[in-house]
Amino acid sequence: MNASGTAQTPNQPTGPSFAHLQPSSDNDRLLAALGYIFWIVVPAIVLLTDLRRSVFAYVHALQGLVFGGASVLFLILYTCVTTVLSAIVPPLACILWLGYLLPLALGIYYAYRAYTIGQTEFPLLSDVTRSLFRQQLAGILG
Repeated sequence: MNASGTAQTPNQPTGPSFAHLQPSSDNDRLLAALGYIFWIVVPAIVLLTDLRRSVFAYVHALQGLVFGGASVLFLILYTCVTTVLSAIVPPLACILWLGYLLPLALGIYYAYRAYTIGQTEFPLLSDVTRSLFRQQLAGILG
């Protein structure tokens, strides 16, 4: 139940929606896309310069930071699992290294969606971004 007394469905966003955001220029699309591939540099540039005035680029910069943090966490955990599995069954090491490419592949997919159709809502990523940056997003999304 939410504050108005209605049941909240699992697919409903818990904060302001990003779906209505549209890029104002090709530069916004490019910054949004690059933020998912170069997730330390590009979001930092957007957030620390006047580029943050574009709400589209700002939201994608925040999502890029969340994606980057999740990628680092995945890589650390995957390294632990891979090390243990490779010690138990050494031939598995020949194929387990492919898992390290998963964050890059997902980043390229998100970048493609952000650049081609201007997508801003991504499953789970948008929800985590809304929960982590609630105050910052409330100021710009209302």
